[in-house]
Amino acid sequence: MQIFETIVYAFFAGLLPALIWLWFWLHEDKKHPEPRSILALTFTTGMAMIFFAIPLEKIFTNCVPPLFCIPLTQSWQFLAWAAVEEILKFLAVFLAALHTKAYDEPIDAVIYMICAALGFAALENTLFILKDPGMITLGTQTGALQTIFLTNLRFIGANLLHVIASSTIGAALALSFYKKVEEKIVWVLGGIFTAIILHTLFNLFIIQGSSGGILIVFSMVWIIMVGFILVFEKIKKMRAPVTN
Repeated sequence: MQIFETIVYAFFAGLLPALIWLWFWLHEDKKHPEPRSILALTFTTGMAMIFFAIPLEKIFTNCVPPLFCIPLTQSWQFLAWAAVEEILKFLAVFLAALHTKAYDEPIDAVIYMICAALGFAALENTLFILKDPGMITLGTQTGALQTIFLTNLRFIGANLLHVIASSTIGAALALSFYKKVEEKIVWVLGGIFTAIILHTLFNLFIIQGSSGGILIVFSMVWIIMVGFILVFEKIKKMRAPVTN
């Protein structure tokens, strides 16, 4: 029973930050809300992608597959892990939303990418909390405080990172919404590449940086987020080009 309670507690502790962020972004699109069924499917598909990410990231922990094995430095590992996660989050949206009738305006791409990213982050949060069985001690003040601290850290850090990185891909999709297929492919590839670089740099600075460096990174992340909100507002105003 204790193990079951711990898993349930960790799940909701991991889910809560993601749901708060999701509520915020859906509120930004309240004038033209997306179907709840598609949002739920996108969110859960994003969650499911964590089960593909874990084995793929383990492969890149020690070497480059599949034809040869070259030991990777930590920097290259972070790059590989970021690539796995960003591509899988995009795949979640591609499978769950991009081929539906609900995808009918530029801003939808951003909303769906954020939705998938937060689904991915929610389960990642849960697994992070459960990684150390002693991290959660139910029924004790210390255990509660530890979980609250970790949840808040994931809220302002990892969740925000996933939102920013995936939003980059969403913005690329949105800005190319009315363009030709060939141009869309270029934009999306550029968005994925940018998301991977942002994700990699964040992880490198967090793991290798000092406490002061981490503070600078978090400050930069928030600055980027403010900039993205401005882009988000611009995307909401996009309309189909007038043709003669």
